[in-house]
Amino acid sequence: MSLEQLAELSGVDHDRLVMFENNPETIRNMHLDTARQIAKALHCNVLELHPDEGWRGGIHCAESGLRDIRRTRGYTQNELSEMTGIPQPNISWFETGYRSTSGMRLDTARRLSEALRCDPTDFLKEAYSRYENKCCI
Repeated sequence: MSLEQLAELSGVDHDRLVMFENNPETIRNMHLDTARQIAKALHCNVLELHPDEGWRGGIHCAESGLRDIRRTRGYTQNELSEMTGIPQPNISWFETGYRSTSGMRLDTARRLSEALRCDPTDFLKEAYSRYENKCCI
C-alpha cells in the first residue's frame, strides 16, 4: 500500500505519514488516536506500529477506560506508576479526562497496556463510540 493510499484510508495527513516512515523515533510520540486510525486502515494492532520489538501483546478486556481496567486489575495509581515509570499525576490526568487518552503517546500506551495486560485501544472505548457515531451521521 502506498502512503497516498494509507493517507486516504486512515485520514492521516500524507506528510505526517512520511515523517513517521522516515523517522521511527517519531512513532513513539504518535498520539494513540492517530495510531488507531493508521492501524485500522492497515488491519493491525496499534502497537504493531511501535518501532521497538518485544511488546508481549494484550487482549481486549471487558472493561473500557484506563481507570476501570486499572481497578479491575487491582492496582493503585501509584503501583501502576511504579510498574510503568509513568508519573502518577499523568495516570490521574488520563483517568479523569484532564488529558485525553486519544492524545496519549503510543509509547505511553505501550507501557500501560503491558503492565495492565490489555489492548491499548481499550483505553479509547468511549472515543471509539463517539468517533463511530460521528461517522454514521
